[in-house]
Amino acid sequence: MKFQIIESPNSYLLLELNKGEKIIIEKGCLIYSDGEYDFENKIEVESYKNIISKIFGGKSLAYNIYTANEKLKMGFSAKDTAEIFSLEIDKQTPILFNASQHFARTINIQIKTGGLNQEFLVKTEGSGILFLKAYGHIIEKIVESSKPIYVDEDSLIAFEEGIEYKWITGGIKKLITSGEGGLYEFSGNGKIWIQSKSKIEFKKD
Repeated sequence: MKFQIIESPNSYLLLELNKGEKIIIEKGCLIYSDGEYDFENKIEVESYKNIISKIFGGKSLAYNIYTANEKLKMGFSAKDTAEIFSLEIDKQTPILFNASQHFARTINIQIKTGGLNQEFLVKTEGSGILFLKAYGHIIEKIVESSKPIYVDEDSLIAFEEGIEYKWITGGIKKLITSGEGGLYEFSGNGKIWIQSKSKIEFKKD
């Protein structure tokens, strides 16, 4: 598989697939295909906690799996104003990310519930390419210090599992009842990906 992300604003994902190659992608994102393909729905409901994660993340419970029946090119775009970017994932360094920002992934990556009481983030397993959605500019920061970095919860996209982190807020009950969010505190060693805007900001425009 080859891919290209046509640059922002209004980026889209262009894939070149050989016969038999597959891609897992959010439903309703296909723009075009210049060849024949099959697709099936993939339902990812493994537990009550997994369902909660998807509800809070605004994430669909189902994806489409596209399989190329011949060598072809396919174009996909986000259903809103989000930009698309890619991360190369290996099994030694899983990535935790906001469930609502999943866009697509190669077939060897699995998504599991994990992190922060296992109700707001999901985690990769396996190796491959993960495509995420983000708003505004995408900022990659490398943390190499015990001095913490604070990131607003609406700005966080993803981070490497090995980094030390905690969520500083009044807890889930306070978040639901008051409408107040929180901050992430990161320290140690690892990478963080941050967006300069949020989905909420784009809705207001």
